Amino acid sequence: MNWDAIGATGEWAGAIGVIVTLAYLAIQIRQSGRSTTFAVIQAGREERLAWFKSNRDSPYLAPIIIKLRAGEALSEEEGFRLGQHHSAVWGFVYSQWVQRELGLAGRFATLDSSAFNVVSNTPGSSDWFKQFGEEIYPKEFCEYIETWMKLAKA
Repeated sequence: MNWDAIGATGEWAGAIGVIVTLAYLAIQIRQSGRSTTFAVIQAGREERLAWFKSNRDSPYLAPIIIKLRAGEALSEEEGFRLGQHHSAVWGFVYSQWVQRELGLAGRFATLDSSAFNVVSNTPGSSDWFKQFGEEIYPKEFCEYIETWMKLAKA
């Protein structure tokens, strides 16, 4: 065998090594993407579960909602607690929206109508958003919410 043949064989082996390495990296990147998506989905589910548990276990929220539905006035403390509740509700919806916008939740994303129903079940939530939403959230999210508010009225 001459040196040219040995060099050609070495180049051939090197090219195969590069192809195998690229294939391996492609598989690793794909698996990493799946792991990230799963972590985002899991975090969203845990966030949702924690949210519902906090609503269920709050000694303050149910009496406030009952008073509002009965048309009764809230005390200053109750009004403050309700405002904080609205802040948390909209933060939760915003978190879900961001995940969807980034494409992280994929086909497992929470339905838009589901997220909006969570918000609209609390009296005064829409009013809170109209008052503070544009100061807190990006324009795209506010437009998204305005669209849902219009659909809810229709």
